[in-house]
Amino acid sequence: MEQEALSEIRRPVLLIPVNEVNRMKKNGLLEIIAAHRTIADLDEILKKDKYYQEVMAEEQRASDIMESFNLTSEQRKAVDRVITAYNQCGAAYGAAAYRFGMEDGIRARMEMEEVMRLYHECLCG
Repeated sequence: MEQEALSEIRRPVLLIPVNEVNRMKKNGLLEIIAAHRTIADLDEILKKDKYYQEVMAEEQRASDIMESFNLTSEQRKAVDRVITAYNQCGAAYGAAAYRFGMEDGIRARMEMEEVMRLYHECLCG
């Protein structure tokens, strides 16, 4: 099933979790485009993004502080669950915002094409 989505995208190195493939099939082309753009191009953009690099450095400092607490295995698991939940929430928010922006872009493009078509009809009669 996952291989089907990969062949639709025509990107041999694109790895998409099975649950994401099912969601993309349900929601269509916009999901496939969003998954491709967010996975394939993001790493290159983030390597050059100064703010992201600063945030990553801060994350490392916070992680180092957490390590210095010498938490028990059970405590580390509890902290990890909280951090994972926060990360999943942020990722879901970011993905929804990205899709929303894509939809806006597509809608704007369609509206511009309609305006240009009407303009051309007015000029050419």
